[in-house]
Amino acid sequence: MRFIKFLFLFFCLNAIVLHANKMNSFEFGLESFKSSKTANTQIPIVLEKVVDSLYVLGPGDFLDLLLEDELMSLQVYADGSIAIEDCGVVQVAGRTLSEARELILNATEKKYKREESFVQLAQMKKFIVRVMGAVGKVGQVLLEPQTRLSMLLDQVGLVGNSNKEKVLLIRDTDTLEINLLEIYNEGDFEQDVFLQQGDQIFVPFLSSLNTVALLLPDGGRLGVPYDSNATIQDYFTKAGMNRMHNMGYQSLTIRYPDKTAKVISISEMSHTKLSPQVEVEFLVTPLFVYVGGSLASMGKVPYNSSWHAIDYLAASGITFQTGTWSQVRVIRGENQEEVSLNVSTDPIFPGDYIEIPRSRYETFKDATMFVASLLSILSTALIIYTTFQ
Repeated sequence: MRFIKFLFLFFCLNAIVLHANKMNSFEFGLESFKSSKTANTQIPIVLEKVVDSLYVLGPGDFLDLLLEDELMSLQVYADGSIAIEDCGVVQVAGRTLSEARELILNATEKKYKREESFVQLAQMKKFIVRVMGAVGKVGQVLLEPQTRLSMLLDQVGLVGNSNKEKVLLIRDTDTLEINLLEIYNEGDFEQDVFLQQGDQIFVPFLSSLNTVALLLPDGGRLGVPYDSNATIQDYFTKAGMNRMHNMGYQSLTIRYPDKTAKVISISEMSHTKLSPQVEVEFLVTPLFVYVGGSLASMGKVPYNSSWHAIDYLAASGITFQTGTWSQVRVIRGENQEEVSLNVSTDPIFPGDYIEIPRSRYETFKDATMFVASLLSILSTALIIYTTFQ
């Protein structure tokens, strides 16, 4: 009986201790949660994208306000304002982030300590612009924040006869004429403006009566405004062809409006002038890469600027006898020097010779078979010799 009472008392005491430990653990966890929550409010959210100092706030932007120990996330409303509890309304649209920060801190310093307050941009707005004229995609385009004019035109694409020297940007009641060629060729970034909500961009078409057309070997056609002082080299640069891959231009065919034609060499580009409505066709030398070794098809493969060694080997048919990629040899240049490269990432140039040897196993097997055949012949010859002696 005493033993039963002792056990009952022991279990009761044990239950009281466990309950006390759970309460302590809960209180400790609650305090930890509170402290971690407080600590988290001190960590500002970091944007994934770097914000330009000239970025202008507008409807759709979100701001994070850390006012002493209170963290607020506020959206800029359609009227360009944000509403701060107990501090009123602040108009931030049309202001840069630094200007808006000053206005917000002025409005909140009556309730919160200025030195313990922080304002930052949490999320940037997307916006819509309209694109018209000589572009591949006409209409409304939804843009990411901080999109410049050149980025938009790269996205929608320009047609071959677009006038890149007189692109019009219409913003409210103002119209800005922008020369894209000066942005692309001369680095005039002041003209490459940030776009805003409601902007309208018009890219005019070139008149065929006052244009020089450049015809590319891949079928592309680029129109350039006629300039009486420009040479073919000037048109080549204005069209941006100096930034394109050189496909091995060999000569030029100048086609005149009266259907006559004239062929000149590449070296004459820099001092040959043209008349309006002329077409200049760029002709290329056929370029090849040579392949050999353990392949189904050996010989010449037409050069492709985007291909690597592995592409040429795959196009030539890799056989089961092919060795490992580490054994691939590339011979280059007039001196026929062997170069070391990665078969899947390093570039291949016209005239390169690519060889993939037979695998070591196949080579060893062939050598073994050759030796076996030779021994068989020798043994047969020895048997014949001893038989007739």
